Amino acid sequence: MSLQVPAVSEQRTIFHADLDAFYVAVERVLDPSLIGKPVVVGGLGPRGVVATASYEARRFGVHSAQPMAVARRRCPQAVFTRGNREKYSEFSKRFFGILNDFSPVVAGVSIDEAYLDMTGTERLFGPPLQAAEEIRRRTRDEIGIAVSIGIGPSKLVAKMASEDAKPDGVFVVLPGEVEAFMAAKPVRALPGIGPKSAEALATLRIETLGQLSQHPVGPVRRALGPNIAGWLQLRARGVDSSPVKTRAKSKSISAETTFSEDLASPDEMAEVLRRLAEQVGRRLRRSGMHARNIGLKLRYPDFATVTRQTTLQQAADGDDVISTTAQQLLKKTLRERSGAVRLLGVSVSGLGEPAAQLSLLDDGARQKDSAISGAVDAVRGRFGEDAVRRGG
Repeated sequence: MSLQVPAVSEQRTIFHADLDAFYVAVERVLDPSLIGKPVVVGGLGPRGVVATASYEARRFGVHSAQPMAVARRRCPQAVFTRGNREKYSEFSKRFFGILNDFSPVVAGVSIDEAYLDMTGTERLFGPPLQAAEEIRRRTRDEIGIAVSIGIGPSKLVAKMASEDAKPDGVFVVLPGEVEAFMAAKPVRALPGIGPKSAEALATLRIETLGQLSQHPVGPVRRALGPNIAGWLQLRARGVDSSPVKTRAKSKSISAETTFSEDLASPDEMAEVLRRLAEQVGRRLRRSGMHARNIGLKLRYPDFATVTRQTTLQQAADGDDVISTTAQQLLKKTLRERSGAVRLLGVSVSGLGEPAAQLSLLDDGARQKDSAISGAVDAVRGRFGEDAVRRGG
């Protein structure tokens, strides 16, 4: 079976801009005495994890998503700090303000990372390399932080090019260079290939993306599964037609149910919310998005309808956080007006791509929730909705 490469209607120019060690960089702007020192930002509690580490700390084996206890053992001389969320948001807004001056299509991936569609902007800002250098200059001069930029004909290639641009540089991959650029990369460099997939490919003696793209499809399907093998082989060649999309603020996912008889028990309401949260969570994970806002809808027998919404400190897609947050909103609402209800609903909004930068307050619970929820989706997809159930 041959792989069908999708046709590309026009040659695109995509930037992937990534602030270098963002949290650390902001800390150094606020306190220049930290320049040159190993600095680690993250949760400082017993279950805290590293959000980001300076390059000086990385030389000792400290990296993001690592337990803070391990980081302390590897680099005890580092400066450890929880950081300042408000200040980081302030710097991020200034960064995105600069990016928006260069393109009307800017898609934020996280607080410190974004894609820009620069197609057709040459008359305004010159060749891509010139535009990238101007973005870097303004970012450095106006907010005091270095930004690395990858340039390519697709989001995938630009993202991978930005890794080669780090720290504090620009890396350009021209359209005719894409396959050669991708071919030399190890398979783990491709977004979508995790440790288990890499191990499965190793049994086929596939270590590079070039080997993956050229390998017969059949064995790869058996190693990785029929649903993603062909897709990953195309991506290994740099094929990616996904558009750069700005976040749709109004987009949301919801589920609700109307009862044949009014529901009066708060415990039964909580159980209904749990089931609705799982429905919403499954659809959210299928979309590949994370949500910033969790909402509750409640209707009383007299048809009075109440909606409540809260914003998470970090976007998430796990069933537990959706359910727990909705139940907290329900408790607050029932304190204001108790009694039976005829309708309950759960919604998520503020959707965006998953953040690469870990939350400062994340102790790993959100990542675990997401992983467990994804595993439950897989079991239910294979064996049915009643095959597995999460505890309340």
